[in-house]
Amino acid sequence: MAESNYNNRGSLWKRQPRDTDVDGKKYPQYQGNFIDAGGVKKNCALWINSSKEKETQPDISFSVSDIIEKK
Repeated sequence: MAESNYNNRGSLWKRQPRDTDVDGKKYPQYQGNFIDAGGVKKNCALWINSSKEKETQPDISFSVSDIIEKK
């Protein structure tokens, strides 16, 4: 059986509100993980722009960042 290669792939899940959320702060609608081309696991967050003021604004924005280990 061939070895699976998950590079450049990721998964997102709908983010649930938390008790620690700050009122008025925009949180991503989806969060998950992404594995880059080098095989390094990263965090991924995605926002859906449902209140576009201009047609040139993106429909979806996302961010990929290093995973921060919790202490």
